[in-house]
Amino acid sequence: MLYNYYEVLLLTVLIASLVLKVTKKLFNILMFLTITFLLLSVKSAGGDIISWEPLVKIFCVLIGVIVINSNRARIFDSSNVLILCVILASILMVSTTNMLALYLCIELQSLSIFILIAQERELTSRIEASLKYFVLSSISSGLLLLGSSLLFIHSGSCEITTLITQEYTPEKVLILVALLFKLAASPFHFWLPDVYQGSNNNTLLLLGTLPKISVLGIFMVLFPGNKLVLVATIFSLIIGCIGAINQSKTKRLLAYSSIVGMGFILLGINISSYQGIEAGTIYLTIYIITFVSILIVINSSIDEKPTLGELSSLLGNNLALLSTFGILILSVAGIPPLGGFFSKWLVLTSAITTEFIFSSILSIICAIIAGVYYVRLVKIGYFQEEKTFLIWRKVLIKEKEMEPIQATILGMLLYSVTFILVCPQILWKPIHYGVLSLF
Repeated sequence: MLYNYYEVLLLTVLIASLVLKVTKKLFNILMFLTITFLLLSVKSAGGDIISWEPLVKIFCVLIGVIVINSNRARIFDSSNVLILCVILASILMVSTTNMLALYLCIELQSLSIFILIAQERELTSRIEASLKYFVLSSISSGLLLLGSSLLFIHSGSCEITTLITQEYTPEKVLILVALLFKLAASPFHFWLPDVYQGSNNNTLLLLGTLPKISVLGIFMVLFPGNKLVLVATIFSLIIGCIGAINQSKTKRLLAYSSIVGMGFILLGINISSYQGIEAGTIYLTIYIITFVSILIVINSSIDEKPTLGELSSLLGNNLALLSTFGILILSVAGIPPLGGFFSKWLVLTSAITTEFIFSSILSIICAIIAGVYYVRLVKIGYFQEEKTFLIWRKVLIKEKEMEPIQATILGMLLYSVTFILVCPQILWKPIHYGVLSLF
């Protein structure tokens, strides 16, 4: 495993936060300096080309900063320390060259998230969600460890490069299944809706972003063009679009939406060409940006267990939030000229170019079906009349106020989703060079 100074800095902040009162402002300054130095220290033949590893790490750190700033505490508490553990595990996972080190990073990430989900012990839904996540995460970690052990027995090494050169061996299949569990790709998705529903908004913001980024960062290196991934792709597209149709709870709907999104990402990876992996990475980036933005809007307007009917109260509270929510949902649905359309178009173009005709047709059909319930959310928010209990709750309960830093983050993310087609080079160029370094 290759350690870099920004990983050491994160570890230093983590240790310091255990004994000192580290403020959120100090953390933001340190992370800003870290990302700046990381960008300036990128070295390559051309001088401006960023490689895959720093690209994924920058993305992980940026999302981690957003997650920590979504917490209203001014000084680092136990939740922020656990979030730091997840960030550290995520960036170490991308640096690892050994399967046992990868296992340790995944375990650090999973155990930290398990504790975060279970922090509110007085709520049975939190305990239920944490236990489901812990049990199924333990099963997937066991499969990963078993695959790593078989890899060592058969090859005498646990290096990742040894796994890449193998064909469909038992150890490669076990490791593939374990990582698909972590990504919640179908048919290993069954834990996701319940865990999403039982998590609070801040934990969900972490759970739906950093594990996906870090695991996909190593997944694209290990399994490009694997036919077993194509099976998971097809199942994810079908299960994700059908499972969300009758959902009445917003978080469960987001869970099935992420399964559909994972299907598109895996389709790009499965193409195994440079264009396919690049399209899958762009889709992942835009999806994560949109997911974070939607959760910030939900966290600022409705409660921890929102139902779809509660979206109708957004208009009475804040027209700007409702407009933002509508744009974000239309982007996830793939309506042009928003970022979601750009990412879907890239994935489908790459798939059709490489003659993945059946997968492309299935992806288009599933995107159309998913678009129905996305547009339904916009209809509820704009046109559905408020229920009586929502009106009384608005009268009796004080409205939430969005913090300035959250409003700034939301504005920046919304701008990137809305105007990505105006200047796609801002997103496309770093991903282009990062994926290029994999080949």
